[in-house]
Amino acid sequence: MSANPSISVVMPVYNAEQYLDEAIQSILDQTFTDFEFIIINDGSLDGSLTKIKIYEGRDKRIVLIDKNNSGIGEARNSGLSIAKGKYIATMDSDDIAYPNRFEEQIKVFKDNPEIDLVYTDTKLIDKNGDIVCNSWRPNLEKTLLNLEINTFIPHPTVMFKKDTVLNLGGYTIKKWPHAEDLDLWLRMKNNGCKFFYLKKNLLYYRLNPNSVRANAHDNYWYKVATRVITSGYRLRVFKYYKYLSNKERLILLIKMIFPQSYFHRRLK
Repeated sequence: MSANPSISVVMPVYNAEQYLDEAIQSILDQTFTDFEFIIINDGSLDGSLTKIKIYEGRDKRIVLIDKNNSGIGEARNSGLSIAKGKYIATMDSDDIAYPNRFEEQIKVFKDNPEIDLVYTDTKLIDKNGDIVCNSWRPNLEKTLLNLEINTFIPHPTVMFKKDTVLNLGGYTIKKWPHAEDLDLWLRMKNNGCKFFYLKKNLLYYRLNPNSVRANAHDNYWYKVATRVITSGYRLRVFKYYKYLSNKERLILLIKMIFPQSYFHRRLK
């Protein structure tokens, strides 16, 4: 690892043992290799720390921060505070980056020096790692216009200029608890930062039943099937029918009748 890497990858980890190997290895396998990999163990209670230390011993690009649990926003700020790179690549501990993710994003910054943040498309995978579908999102103009309704910027695909975000105070959770990313995107937008939507799948985004925003009372496979419909892949819904109740099947059949625009009708 160079003394001044181009990219600092920041990945918080909290009880992510199940998917951690795939997440870490996907970063280490990047075709663009000039990066440091800052992994923040945010007080995990499972075997996450042990796994991280194994990888730390294998690859000098890994920088481990082991701290008491303080929440994902503060964990990300811990990584930002020691990052050496000009660019910050965000990553989540249950997702899988495509090997060319960094290479493609760095090219955007080199070709467009005015850009502050680049995000990409994703391919959804389920808890078992099986492909669900491509994730739908609107164009950049509509994404920025509707940020307070829904963030269509997938956080683990984002790369941004470190100085831009540090000048805005890093991550905060004052207004949007458990949505530190949305809070940051809004502050960047309101301060005139430039966003770029790279329309390529560069990350496998896992629909994790244990995510912070998941409702424990929901049927996981019903939520997956709903995402399939809202992404425009109606016929794939039947793949999940065996996991659903009769009521859930009926609801999904009704949803399949409506055009895709119905599910995003609140977009301006």
